[in-house]
Amino acid sequence: MLYDGLGDKAGSARAMDVATFEDLIDRLGDDLSRWPDDQRRPAMQLLASSAEARALYEEASAVRRALAAPPVRAPAGLVDRIVLAAAKLPKEPAAPADEPKDAESSSESASAGKVLPALLLALCLLPALAPPALLDEPGLSISRSL
Repeated sequence: MLYDGLGDKAGSARAMDVATFEDLIDRLGDDLSRWPDDQRRPAMQLLASSAEARALYEEASAVRRALAAPPVRAPAGLVDRIVLAAAKLPKEPAAPADEPKDAESSSESASAGKVLPALLLALCLLPALAPPALLDEPGLSISRSL
């Protein structure tokens, strides 16, 4: 933070730039009420005048809310249903490498062998791809958290 040396005991803060604001929000978080007074006031002025600072603030708030949200859990019994479905798949011994199969039977066994990995991949990835409900909160304004 830069200060004038014009004789004011407390020092009057100059306008904060976006780079400084970004550094402070990374170090101090998005809750401006926890920032020191000499940094909070210029930050609030910057938020009032800069769309870029508001975007940084909203991103930091969204990250905080996402990290505070409860973890996404798979529905009860999902793993059991996947294992049961895998157990029902036909079990065919692997063909020796020197024995060529006809195109029809090889495509059937290939598609049957891809079901379980696809189900397991979906189980792992779908919760990570779903956005937390808190991020979709309409009408979220900066003024509520300041």
